[in-house]
Amino acid sequence: MDEVSDSLATAWKQAMRGMKSGYNKTKSALKPTMDKLAKSAVNPSHGDIRRMFQLRYGAEVRNEEGERMAAAEASDVESSDEEPLTDEQVQERVDKKFFDKSYDAARYELSHMEATYTDSEEEGKKERAAAEVKILDLRQKCDIVSTTLKKRVLLHHTAFMSGIEKIRLVNDSLYQTSNDCKKARKGVRRSTASVVSQISLLAQQRARCNVKETLSLIEAMNRMVWKKNQLLALIHSGKMVEASQLLKSEGTIDMESAISRVYCMKSVIAEWREYQSDPKRLKKDIDLVITNCLTVKFIPTTYRNAFESAQPIGDPAATCSLIAQLLWQSAIQILTKSLAEVSYIKSESAPITDIAEGIHPDHLLLCVCQMAAKLMDFLYLFANVVRIHEEESRRGSGFAPLHRQVVQQISGIGRKIGRDLVEKLDLVLSHARLAAVDVDRVLHIFVVVSMLVEALSVLGLDKAELASARTQVKAVLLRYMQASVQTPKAKEVMCFMGEDTWRQSDVSASTLNVVRPLSPDVYRKLIKEVKNYLAATDGDSYAGNPFYLPKMLQPQDMSSLIETELFSQYFAAVKEMGLSASEQGASLQGNVLPSTSTPTSPDVALRKGVATLVEKAQLPPTTTTSSVLGVTNAFLEYEARLAVRFPPLAADILSWCEDLIGVYVYTVADSFVSVSRSVPIENQGDLSPSAQRHLTQMHTAALRALNAPNGSFAPSQHLSMAAASAPAGEGALVKFPPKVWGAIRADFGSEARQYALGSRAVACDSCITLLFFYEATIKTMAPLLPSTVVEDYLQRCKGMYRTAVELLHVCIHRLCLALYPMANVIHDISKLKPKKDEIIVSSYVRDIVSGMQALNTRRIAMPTPSLENLFIQRFIFSVQYVLVQEYCKLAKKKLSDTFIMQLQVDAQTFQQLIASAFGRESIVCSDYILGLVKTGFYADDKGQQMSWLKVQHQLYPSADLLAWLSGGDRAYKMQLEDLLSKQLRHEDVIPIDKFVQGFVL
Repeated sequence: MDEVSDSLATAWKQAMRGMKSGYNKTKSALKPTMDKLAKSAVNPSHGDIRRMFQLRYGAEVRNEEGERMAAAEASDVESSDEEPLTDEQVQERVDKKFFDKSYDAARYELSHMEATYTDSEEEGKKERAAAEVKILDLRQKCDIVSTTLKKRVLLHHTAFMSGIEKIRLVNDSLYQTSNDCKKARKGVRRSTASVVSQISLLAQQRARCNVKETLSLIEAMNRMVWKKNQLLALIHSGKMVEASQLLKSEGTIDMESAISRVYCMKSVIAEWREYQSDPKRLKKDIDLVITNCLTVKFIPTTYRNAFESAQPIGDPAATCSLIAQLLWQSAIQILTKSLAEVSYIKSESAPITDIAEGIHPDHLLLCVCQMAAKLMDFLYLFANVVRIHEEESRRGSGFAPLHRQVVQQISGIGRKIGRDLVEKLDLVLSHARLAAVDVDRVLHIFVVVSMLVEALSVLGLDKAELASARTQVKAVLLRYMQASVQTPKAKEVMCFMGEDTWRQSDVSASTLNVVRPLSPDVYRKLIKEVKNYLAATDGDSYAGNPFYLPKMLQPQDMSSLIETELFSQYFAAVKEMGLSASEQGASLQGNVLPSTSTPTSPDVALRKGVATLVEKAQLPPTTTTSSVLGVTNAFLEYEARLAVRFPPLAADILSWCEDLIGVYVYTVADSFVSVSRSVPIENQGDLSPSAQRHLTQMHTAALRALNAPNGSFAPSQHLSMAAASAPAGEGALVKFPPKVWGAIRADFGSEARQYALGSRAVACDSCITLLFFYEATIKTMAPLLPSTVVEDYLQRCKGMYRTAVELLHVCIHRLCLALYPMANVIHDISKLKPKKDEIIVSSYVRDIVSGMQALNTRRIAMPTPSLENLFIQRFIFSVQYVLVQEYCKLAKKKLSDTFIMQLQVDAQTFQQLIASAFGRESIVCSDYILGLVKTGFYADDKGQQMSWLKVQHQLYPSADLLAWLSGGDRAYKMQLEDLLSKQLRHEDVIPIDKFVQGFVL
């Protein structure tokens, strides 16, 4: 190493010495030359200089005539050896203008030339002479300038040439110095090369040592970073026990002093030391990891590891409480945040009712879908958390008690979460602006909410709590449907009835459409998707959250699920199905295997429970009105629009249909059957207790449908103008039921027009038709309801049908009494006395029959054959009814056998004449008069009268029975009263049982 340094120093000194020597030599060589150039050299003679120029450069001199001459013959100026003229001397002889660069001699001379022209030769000569003089003058001036310049050049020529020679010598010296420098540089290069090779060896040795030290430092840094990353990885994966062991086993830090000087490693070392020095840090990380799993992203293994780490490191009880608290907070936060994101009230701390009211109706469906999707993710998380803890609690590991503890705590908090979510969902739906949303979208909203409610079962809600949740949610929908669908539809029905002319419609009942039984499979599939999602585990092939599917964002087209058929086809199909079922039952009777079960259709199953109207009807209904068409269209809309989209509404839809039936039937009964303005139809006589009860229920249902709790409702504009009893003015309240015979007002109270007999009969008969369509609606809804519920609705339909049939019979019976009052006949009967000699037919009998024939001839024809037959039967019975009343009035007198025989002869003759005039098939109660009259022969045999009374009492009014049978005996009359009221529970009603061969009772 010392030898290399000495060689390098020697080479450097030699190079510097050579450079200094060359510089001194160059400086000493140039100094004399420069000094000599500064001094003036010896002035040579002009002749010598001229001869030198002539010899060296070939210069020649010419005279004034331009001829060549020798150098000695030059002008005085040229040949003189005088000093060259100075600038001032030259300017004295030559004008300054000639030294101006912008001076143009030719232009100047031409511009100063005199413009004279003459033909005189003398003048021409003068001008030429003047021009020659001028030219000569100019030439002399040029010679002066040229000569001066030449002299100035020649004056310094010798010194210049001497300087050139000396410069040449200096150049030679410099060239020699340059050669010396080149040789010195070659030596320097040789020395430098040897030194550089030795220096590179030293640098490599030093770099090797530095690299070893750097690698050691990097390895220590890498080890430190690995330990820190390994620690964080264990913490993030929830393995806090392993992280604690790592901190203990890897406590020391290699080369800590060196690493700590690296800036980027300061934070790594500080974090590592913090975990080592603070034992509570890992406890905080347990809570942090669990919080992250339950609120950000759920990783089962991480969650399980972190939870189990709480037993040896953290606080197990606090961790269990934290999990329960996080689950509850997450559920409520998800619900509130998903609503606030869509609402114009963005504050999550605002009341949830205000947030719900702030949601625009157009965005409500999207908001509900988003809320349901996020809550479903939470429920999936909750289900997986519970599943993990339950599985671990059954493994028998050391952590099993801890898992059982948290399962108990989560189960308890889960039910609270479920109840809280139900309450908040109820508040959201109750305060959302549903009234401004389309019915289809509202139904889809509740489909989504119903799916979410079914998913709440994973929170531990029992069947009763789930049923209560469904009821709460459904109650909101029912309020909306009542206000937005049912009440407007009921008012629309009232409008139709107010405008109806109550004539047979051109549209036959057989051509109307009914909906075939609906299937609940689509709705059940949605519920099943929710349950499958919640039951899915990480290993299952799972399609995803059902609320994120595109079909949830908009109501789907349900037209493919709706199949319709004509009512005539439905009627024939039910008849055929009933016949085939009865034949099948007969063939299997006595040969049924216990292990064999035959699947039956819903219709067959219903037929086995309750016989339907169609199955028992002989002919399909035919009478329709425009109002009935409006009600049946409402049934179709409820089925094809509401039930198919939201099957849980099936029972409520049937109730709404019953309410519409109540509106229609009760209004018809009050307008066309009632005989009192002050007494409601349900409290009037002639009706059975069952009919009165159903009419009362219909009255209540109609008020409910019209939203008229106080008995008055706000009708539509059309009803205000058309209804007979509606007051003038838009928005005025109308008392229910209004009179809807405004279109037939002229016929309604006119005896000449038979009190609108045909219109009244059509109105009452249309109620019967309406109930056939309601039964078809029940059959449509049957697959959506339990069989017991369907049977209950069929029973109620049957009761309403019997009431409608009874109203029709009572209406015609009352019309017959009004059309044929028989005042003269009644007077004749009251004066009737028995003859002593012989018994002959009384004259009033033929008067009655002739009057009946006359009335039947001039009355209007009924719109249908069944109504025509019914009127004839009822007409005959009404006369029989009056005759019985009048005969019973005669019982106040003491009846003799002769008088009773007289009445019997009159009754028999009346029956024969009626059979001859109207046909025997028109007499329904052939023994109606004779049966009662004959009991007069058994006045002494009370037992026989009692026996007859028990069988026949329902055909007669109690007053007539008591008057006829008691014969003025008060004690016996009281006995009969007790028998009728207490034992037989007699009711004074118009009998209809024997008149309903064409009806289903």
